[in-house]
Amino acid sequence: MSELAPLVNQIIASHSEGQSVRAGELVTVDVDRVYVQDGNSPTIASLFDKYNFNSVFSKERVGFFFDHSVLVPNSIMSDRLVEARAFANKLGIQVFEQGEGISHVLAIENKWFRPNNIVLGADSHTCTGGAVQALALGMGASDVAAAMVTGKTWLKVPDTVWITTKGKSNKHVRSRDLVFHLLSKYGQSPFLYKSIEWSGEWIEDLSMDAACSLASLGVELGAKCMFLPPNKESEDDMSLIEVLDSDKEIVVNMEEIEPVISMPHNPKNVVPLGQAAGTKIDYVFVGSCTNSRLEDLADVAKVLKNNKVHSQVHFIISPGSKDIYIKALEKGYIKCFIESGAIVSPPGCGSCVGTQGTIPASGMNVLSTMNRNFKGRMGNPDAFIHLSTPIIAAKAATLGRIPTLLELP
Repeated sequence: MSELAPLVNQIIASHSEGQSVRAGELVTVDVDRVYVQDGNSPTIASLFDKYNFNSVFSKERVGFFFDHSVLVPNSIMSDRLVEARAFANKLGIQVFEQGEGISHVLAIENKWFRPNNIVLGADSHTCTGGAVQALALGMGASDVAAAMVTGKTWLKVPDTVWITTKGKSNKHVRSRDLVFHLLSKYGQSPFLYKSIEWSGEWIEDLSMDAACSLASLGVELGAKCMFLPPNKESEDDMSLIEVLDSDKEIVVNMEEIEPVISMPHNPKNVVPLGQAAGTKIDYVFVGSCTNSRLEDLADVAKVLKNNKVHSQVHFIISPGSKDIYIKALEKGYIKCFIESGAIVSPPGCGSCVGTQGTIPASGMNVLSTMNRNFKGRMGNPDAFIHLSTPIIAAKAATLGRIPTLLELP
């Protein structure tokens, strides 16, 4: 391998007392930011009470996001949100209110993720920050609570896997197709508790929206974190970043990647689009931290323009943030969605976790753009959740079935 240190080693070393670190080493590091979401705040609040914690290491660098329950479904959840807001206000930390958007989407927009930083989030898809070369780690309540108080956490330095892309792909291939291809081919074993560093022309040409979509799926591969190369759209200083340009362990020929469908009830149950084509679909959801950005909504608008949602399909679209929602309004996407028969819900996690939005009925076939499709993910273990890109999901909404490749615009 090259003598250049993997990026995860560089970042961890820069946040610890040592000059360098090795894979497998246990290291205490300073963290740059920590954030919590409403779904797990009660557990964190109870830890603060149990240990008499009354403050955080930095009010400016600890945040609270209300994104899982924007349209609160019941009184129990309403009471929990009141408690969560009181907890955040007591600490005096920054609060991103209901309707502002998904934590990971907002963390990109508000530069809570920055190159070379270490960011902890109380949600597994915090790994989205790797799109901008942040070491962004989803952690459990006790680790997050400790970091909120001390500004530090401990890490086991992960090994690194390098993945490089070669060649160009079919025009309908998106980031998630690449990730799910890897998941179906290799499983999680090569990536468990690993840092993944991506390179290659295809990866380097991704828009920021597409890069975020790819990075968010790192946890589905089983990775501790992942890093994409610096994006052309970014204005951040990346002086620490050294690009490792040799001895890649996995090479992906993008010409071999095709649009795929993840079949129930596991993201790795991947089949080519053609094999799933024709499957009846009752409910379509476009949203989640993986596919709720403007580029995703543009794909949906491309399909829905001058088209109608099938009469037997329930179609929900949730923009990832208020800013994305406004830009989609300005571009005419929202008008297009509503006129076609889709339902647009407020920015947030939406139907993804089954805490708001429409819960699918028993026996329903769902096609969703979210990141995972385990039994009960959307609130009903008797529904059958399939996963795809937004352009496939939108086309399925108009047809009432999963389309063929030739039916995509």
